[in-house]
This record gives sequence, structure tokens and C-alpha cells, in this order.
Amino acid sequence: MHDDMGNFDPATIPGRRGSLLVEDFADLFGTSIEDIPRDLQAEIGRRDFRYVVLEGEERDQTIVDVLKTIDSGQLSLAGPEGKGRWNKGWGENLDAFIASGFDLKALVPKYIRPRQPVRLKGGYALPVNPAFELDWYEVFRPWFLQTYLGGFEHVFEFASGSGFNLAALAQIDPGRHYVGLDWAAPSAEIVNRMGTHFGWNMQGRIFDFFNPDQSLDVPANSAFVTIGGLEQTGTNWGAFFDFIRAKRPACVLHIEPISEWYDDTKLFDYTALRFHHARNYGVGYVDWVEDLASRGEAEIIKRKRSDFGSLFLEGYSQLIWRPLS
Repeated sequence: MHDDMGNFDPATIPGRRGSLLVEDFADLFGTSIEDIPRDLQAEIGRRDFRYVVLEGEERDQTIVDVLKTIDSGQLSLAGPEGKGRWNKGWGENLDAFIASGFDLKALVPKYIRPRQPVRLKGGYALPVNPAFELDWYEVFRPWFLQTYLGGFEHVFEFASGSGFNLAALAQIDPGRHYVGLDWAAPSAEIVNRMGTHFGWNMQGRIFDFFNPDQSLDVPANSAFVTIGGLEQTGTNWGAFFDFIRAKRPACVLHIEPISEWYDDTKLFDYTALRFHHARNYGVGYVDWVEDLASRGEAEIIKRKRSDFGSLFLEGYSQLIWRPLS
């Protein structure tokens, strides 16, 4: 029934069963059913989004497993010391990408783990489909990118990692200019190889959140994007924040775990907050954006807690804003 880290067999678990429908996606995205394109609604119907809600003993065991992992002392930490780890990880994706003959599936990051419970609407759920989280993201990502990036001619993704988000963007709109920025050299090479192989207008560049490249040219009508990258700055996001204000992009879009939106009086949220702090993930950035907005120096376009995530935290919360001065 249970092996390790909450890996239950869905067929053996009693409890409430469900399946994510279009209206559930709209709720999780912070939008309406009408704003989800028909092709994505059809994609939701084609994929397997069935799950079992973990309750009682299974829920308790999952929480125990999560807390044991947090207390193990074996978690890697975000921050400048992690560069070697990311060089290795994105290097593995680069090698697999080349070896596969430039198959974009080789770019899926290893941190999207199959066969684990997910966080869903304030509780843990065990998917029937081992690739549930990746499938959910492959519906969320095109909706988000099409909804919020449609009018921008230049898109800069910071901490572009394996490049799989830029690949998705280029397939949606190959005519735009894309720049993938990451402090790991293999990441930049992936983006450059994609541009060459597929004929996309994109380039990869080395970029360090902790020491931003001020020579980066940011044309008018540019958007900055981070997807699970800003988290790696810990509390040292100040240099990047100043960089954003100096470059004045037309819009800044973050899909990130945002610790400020958890409620530490609830056990479910508390586990995510503990994990967030144990990994030294980013904290304080949202408060600074909100402070700017309160002084009329920024406009916040959207705030949305994801209410969906991996076993340990919600990594898909949305913060969209733009600097005004």
C-alpha cells in the first residue's frame, strides 16, 4: 500500500476520488472557463487527471515523510553555492538533448518528479497518472504564456534552466525574440542549440542573479519571466530587483513558490513553509514589490496563489507586475 515518500498505490486507497475538470483548472489558474482556449479545454479532456484524496492514515504518513525529509539535513540549499549543482543538472539535460537528436522531451527538468502525491486545494492527492504534475503544467504553461505574453516582442527568461519553457514559447509564437539567461553554461548552450536547430529567434546568455549583467540590452516592449528560478536567490534578490528597476521592462511575470502566501497556522501550509525555509528559498521579494506598488512606483497586475503543487510546496503561484519608476 505504501513504500517510501508517500508513494501509495491509488487502487488500494479508500477515499474520495475525483478528476480535474475545466472548471477546476480555471479556479487554479485564477481565471474563468471562457478564458481557457478551446484547444486547452480539449487537452484537459484527453489527459488523465484522476486522483484520490489522501485522508486519515495515508495523509498522516505523507506529512510524516515530508517532515522527516525536511529534518534530514540532506536537502540542498538555494544560493550562490549551488552553481555547481545546476551546472551538473542542466549539463545532463544538454547531453540527453543532443543524444536524442534534439528531442524536446529530453529537456523536462528532473525536479518534476513522477509517482508522488501532489498538493491540491489545501490537501494531498494521489494521482492515478504518474505524470500528473507534468501534464497539469503542460496545460497551465501555454495558458499562462498566451494570456500574459501575447503582446510582447521580446521575452527574457531568467534562470531558463533546461530551456523547456522557451521551447514551449517558441512553438506558440516562433516569430518573437527570446533570450534565455542562466548562470550555468550548459543552460545557455541548450538555448543556442535550440535556436540553431529549430530556426527560432533565440539566444542563450550567462546571467547571475547575484551579479546581474548591466550590459544586457532590453528593448522596448520586453517582458521578463522567471519560472521557479527566483526561488534560488534566497534573501539575496536585491541586486536582481535593482536590475529590474533599472531596465524597466514592460512587464515582469513570476511563476514561483511564494512563502508569504502560506498560512502557518494550518498544518498543510506549515509543511510547505518548513520546506521552503529548509531549502533557503526566496523570501521578502513580494513584500518589496508590494511596497513599491503602495508608493506608486509599480503596478501589480495579478497575485494568485496556485493551490496546486508538488509534494513539498506550491511552485506555481503567479505574481505579475511592472515597474513604473
